[in-house]
Amino acid sequence: MKNSLVRKVYIYFVIIIALTLVTVGVTGYWRSSNELENQYEGLLTQIVDNVLHETDLFLKSYERATVSILISPVVKEALDLPSNSTPGFYTSEIAMKGVFQPVLINNPEISMTYIIGYNGFQATDFNIHIVPFNYKGFEEYVEQMKEDDDINGKLTIQDSGFLDGHLTLIRKLADRTSSKSFKGIMGFELKIGELNTLWKGIKLGQSGYFFIVNDRGKILYHPDPSRIGKQLDGMHFNTVEANKDQIFELPGEPGRVFFSRKSDYSGWTLVASMSVAEQSKPISDLRQTTLLVGIFTLILALFLAYRFGQSIVHPVRLLENGMRQTAKGQWTRVPLTGSRDEMDQLITSYNTMVTRLEELVERVYETELRNQDNLMKRQLAEFQSLQLQINPHFLYNTLEIIICYAVIQKSSEIKDIVRSLSYMLRYSIRTDLEEITVANELKHILYFMSIMKYRNQREFEIDVRISTDYLLDSMVRLTLQPLVENVFKHAFPYGIEDTHTIIIDAWKDETDFYVIVEDNGCGIDAESLLQLNIRLMNSREERLLDTQPTFEGSIGLLNVHNRIQMVFGEQYGLSIQSDLGVGTKVTIRMPSSSAKKVMPV
Repeated sequence: MKNSLVRKVYIYFVIIIALTLVTVGVTGYWRSSNELENQYEGLLTQIVDNVLHETDLFLKSYERATVSILISPVVKEALDLPSNSTPGFYTSEIAMKGVFQPVLINNPEISMTYIIGYNGFQATDFNIHIVPFNYKGFEEYVEQMKEDDDINGKLTIQDSGFLDGHLTLIRKLADRTSSKSFKGIMGFELKIGELNTLWKGIKLGQSGYFFIVNDRGKILYHPDPSRIGKQLDGMHFNTVEANKDQIFELPGEPGRVFFSRKSDYSGWTLVASMSVAEQSKPISDLRQTTLLVGIFTLILALFLAYRFGQSIVHPVRLLENGMRQTAKGQWTRVPLTGSRDEMDQLITSYNTMVTRLEELVERVYETELRNQDNLMKRQLAEFQSLQLQINPHFLYNTLEIIICYAVIQKSSEIKDIVRSLSYMLRYSIRTDLEEITVANELKHILYFMSIMKYRNQREFEIDVRISTDYLLDSMVRLTLQPLVENVFKHAFPYGIEDTHTIIIDAWKDETDFYVIVEDNGCGIDAESLLQLNIRLMNSREERLLDTQPTFEGSIGLLNVHNRIQMVFGEQYGLSIQSDLGVGTKVTIRMPSSSAKKVMPV
């Protein structure tokens, strides 16, 4: 089914899971790749800085060695000698042993030390035996150093030394009185192999490397020994000079990135290079891993989503099938899944509903059978009622004959009694549908009192206080007369006295219409009143099944109460208030005329 619940649940789960995986995967990959790129750039910068720092420390350590020679009194005295007071090439045994030897012993990387004074003083010492030594070439080299304006009182590094494979660390010796007046030159010939050993120990991955060039583009170090001492290509050198302290690419070097930084101490520029493929390999591995993990997670999540959807849809399908069977009239109960979750609670509620519906249907069926039986009995009662309608007509005719004879015999008492009785009989057995008004009930009371006058052998007037506005309001037939009759029978058990009164009054509120019948008779004791009120508050079925005896006079009250509820509903009827020896007040509660439709009793 295209619109099945399992399909919707599965699609929603797939969308949520795929969206989550894509969002997390792409975001994680993007952040991780950026971090890796930043780490590689930071690593490349850090390696270059470390190499420059170690190189500068290595060279600066020899600057301290020159200080021990500068402060030597022997060197100062030799430089202060008058010009041409010593031979052209003179080796001082004192200077060699007292000044040069400690420096050569502590720094075996120094192959040669020398001091050349402008006064003709010369002193040299060697850490190795050099044969043959080109004295003329050395003098020419020294003369060039004297003429070089870049060499001053600070230690200067010359990458092309007097000896092959050596660096020259040289500085001019200033006069005591003026730092701008120089007396000589002091220099070291330092083996460059020591620096090569330091540089070779620096690793930049499997394919990474670095090289060092001086300020003129000469390569001082390169992992390819054949390129050491050669000049860097002009375009490459210009690119290096223009892109210091940043990542760049060199022409003719595809797939590689470079980073360069210049040393403020030595003036050399270190250029580090890494392969782009090697640099991006972790990012590529991360992308591949993210993709594989995402696919595996998606497959697993889709499987779990399918199982989860089935766990929801399967009980729903069981309920759906059960409802179909129930709709066909087969009361089907769904078995529990055993998960004890909300679905089991729903199935339990459904099974309870089916059980109750089955019971209700059976009850309705039984009620329908009873209704059919009652209908047959009612039809029988109506047939009997039609038969009995003949008897009242005979009774009315007989009463009219009695009235005629009473007139002939001039007996007004018999005439009044029979006429009142005839009216009351006609009123009580009416079967038409016209509404019974308060005025009709009061008229019925009038004829009743006419008969009671002859029965009690005295006049008695009822105090009717009902407003004329209420006379046309509807009420149930034969409700006031039984209450008044009940007063004569039970409220005045020892006869009527002048102090006895019966009051009939009425009033309304927003929804209901109230009529009261109040007397000042003997009243009802508390226990009997409680029992009576309890029976009035019970339902009609309970009152019909109640076989407990009641006090005398309660039968008429219950009869009126039942008939009012049959017409207007269970919320209406009688309520009784009474005090023993004081009197009794019976209140009839009915709906107002605007909210009711009176049905005949």
